[in-house]
Amino acid sequence: MGLSLKRIAGTAAASAALFAGTGAAASPAAADDAAKNRVLVVMLDVQDRVHADPGATKADFAARYFGADNSLKSYYDKVSRGRVDFVPAVPEKVIGPFKLSVSGGTCQPGEIRVKTEALMAAKGFKRGEDYDSLSMVTPRIGCSWSGLATIGRGVSWIQAPRGTANLGVIVHEFGHNQGYPHQPGLVCKDGNLTDCAEGRGGKSPMGGGGTRLGLTATQLIRSGWLDAAEHQRVKDSGTFTLRPLYGEQQGVRALEVPLGEDKVVLEYRRPTAGLDEELGGVYAYRVTKDHYAGGRQIRLGSNDGDGAVTTFTDTAHRLKVSVTSTGADGAEVAISMNGKAAPPAEKTTPVVTEEVEPTPPPTPSDDAPVVHGDDEPPADDAHGDDAAGSPGASADGAGTGTAGAPGSSSEDGTHSMDSGSDQTRLAATGSDATVLVLVSVSAALMLVLGALGLKRTRRNRAHP
Repeated sequence: MGLSLKRIAGTAAASAALFAGTGAAASPAAADDAAKNRVLVVMLDVQDRVHADPGATKADFAARYFGADNSLKSYYDKVSRGRVDFVPAVPEKVIGPFKLSVSGGTCQPGEIRVKTEALMAAKGFKRGEDYDSLSMVTPRIGCSWSGLATIGRGVSWIQAPRGTANLGVIVHEFGHNQGYPHQPGLVCKDGNLTDCAEGRGGKSPMGGGGTRLGLTATQLIRSGWLDAAEHQRVKDSGTFTLRPLYGEQQGVRALEVPLGEDKVVLEYRRPTAGLDEELGGVYAYRVTKDHYAGGRQIRLGSNDGDGAVTTFTDTAHRLKVSVTSTGADGAEVAISMNGKAAPPAEKTTPVVTEEVEPTPPPTPSDDAPVVHGDDEPPADDAHGDDAAGSPGASADGAGTGTAGAPGSSSEDGTHSMDSGSDQTRLAATGSDATVLVLVSVSAALMLVLGALGLKRTRRNRAHP
């Protein structure tokens, strides 16, 4: 059959609804109501590097992207509770391989993207009309990462050195497409939020947890995947019940406590519906202003262990949070604000306000996309393979980065990096802060150029 696309029915705004992701849906979506994201998966060969068994690779990637279980589609269906549906943009699910005139021995993701998009346009595929996300699958090329993605835009690069797909990598990179950075963390001395240092997160695929874990409450809020009744902002001292984040119970799944200009978001995680297999407790995140996507997991006293909290304080804001009980049905959390003790649960009706919708972070333009590279998260199944040839290892041994950042050794649950210069590491692992800096610099440059152009126009008018 020809490669011209038979357009799949769906709204033209599906992708915009998926990636804007602010506010909350009214209820878990029915299958017909899910925002459909049409993914165009393209296999590519480059100079001197080709897929050894294209047919087998194509079948494996089709299953890992769109299969009923153990796939990109099934994972995001579970964590969003049916609010988003990743579907193939073409009936054959994966197309190619197509040969690109790009050197396989060097790392040129920008050139690969430009040439792939031009090739797809020539074959009749138009972004926004025919597909929403573009995912490029290459054999092993000269890049240190296993996956690469634009932050907040639907473009990803996946390496398949063994001809198989790693679900952890795919889910992780599509998390970047959703706008999530690597999950950061804080380590707070003596359980007081006024004395904290940078640490690591680890409670989602964005923190190296793989697809055994769901997304965090802050990431669900960022994408609009919690109801207004499930995301509540605490107004006064009280004792509250948190339902399991992925449980079937009705009730609050994310408590938001004001902390000056920031806020603390609390969630209760336990093994539910095939997610959060290794978790059991209440977890806390510090959110800077409305940047929910980059909520930093709060660890108390140490950067080791599970990170579940039992009690912590913030003396500067006269806040105390204590987990008084946990069980299959939920966790009881006592919150004391402004120095006012939380009344016992049976004597209080905690006051909450309506959900406050977050403001999304700046989105990079399509003309100058910001990319975020990753060495491979821990493998989730037998399909795992590291870009360097072994799960969780770099080409030249364990990574040497700091805890909590891409480049950390695999023992800490994050990513390991291939060896290379600091400059290479920086380019391949730009954090969310890098995104904001680059966007800010680009915006400033545009303002300067615009001002110069306006000045020149006025001078020309004054001197014909």
